Amino acid sequence: MRDDLIKLIVIVVFIIGVWLYVTNDQQEPNIAIFSWDKETVIDKGEDTADFLHQYEIKRLFQSFSSDLSVTDIQLFLEDMGSEMAVYQLIGTPEWAREGGAASLIEEARRIITINKQLQVDQQLKGLVVDVEPYLLDDFDWDDETLQLSFMANMRALYTYLTAHDLEMITVVPYFYDTRGYKQVLEFLITEAATELAIMNYYRDDEIEHMIYEAALAESIGLPITTIYEFKPPGEYGLTERNTYYEEGLTAAHNNLDTIIENFSNQDIYGAFHDLTALKEVVGYE
Repeated sequence: MRDDLIKLIVIVVFIIGVWLYVTNDQQEPNIAIFSWDKETVIDKGEDTADFLHQYEIKRLFQSFSSDLSVTDIQLFLEDMGSEMAVYQLIGTPEWAREGGAASLIEEARRIITINKQLQVDQQLKGLVVDVEPYLLDDFDWDDETLQLSFMANMRALYTYLTAHDLEMITVVPYFYDTRGYKQVLEFLITEAATELAIMNYYRDDEIEHMIYEAALAESIGLPITTIYEFKPPGEYGLTERNTYYEEGLTAAHNNLDTIIENFSNQDIYGAFHDLTALKEVVGYE
């Protein structure tokens, strides 16, 4: 009798273990998408919500141009619904050298103002900060003054946002650690981000290109999002190797699964760039 009970317990524990393994293994990855178009906010709220739901996208990084009213944004966020996590997407290269992080702080104040008009479950979660100083016309990788200004501004924004319980997803290219910005990268990861998003635009080398960032992020428990480009080759200087335009959405998902498996001890998310390009790739009208 006792032996039968022990066998039953072992079988039950085994079944539960298998169920937990299968459940975790089948869990959908956390996917975000970038969107820069004002028209998405004004005219296409419901359509965008349907698209995101259809393709199991859980987070939206949306730009809100300065001429959009609080009402425009409020109506858009209501269309997105409470299950969609929406962040404001910002980024201008000049903000890296601007004194006192004035424009960055102003963007943070703006979303605080917007959130006051919204129900808690519809509020913006924070800022996605895509400031790329290397796009400045007079950029020099060895310009220490610019590096210090960039780090100070990003740190000031981080301090302001976290003081107001808002997230800061800091966007970086995959090459900072090999182009003379390694110290800047380390600072952004450890001092100016609640999450790191890597523009990992080099197919088949995604894992190699994020090893350094992933190791540092893991040491402090910082989530990482790896971004996939879907714009066609030829636009913005993109080559076929930089984008999944031809390979398609499934190939990007498969690559993300491989990355998640490779960095299994930390939180790895995915993001697609951008909404307009992905709609073209999947033939969505």
